[in-house]
Amino acid sequence: MNRTRNLYVGAALLALLVALALGQALLQKATAAQMNAAVQAPRFEVDPLWPKPLPNHWVLGNTIGVGVDGQDHV
Repeated sequence: MNRTRNLYVGAALLALLVALALGQALLQKATAAQMNAAVQAPRFEVDPLWPKPLPNHWVLGNTIGVGVDGQDHV
């Protein structure tokens, strides 16, 4: 009785592994086909002049907090 149950469990695990292997192979094949037809992502370049100089000698800095009044004025 115990050997029969172990045999069924082993066969089920083996079938599961085979099904997973086949699924992985099919997904890899589909992914490879999509990679060949896929559009490349845009390439971005660094703008060395960013940020542009601010008017009136303003300076960019860190903000520790923001205060908002009852009329939603920052």
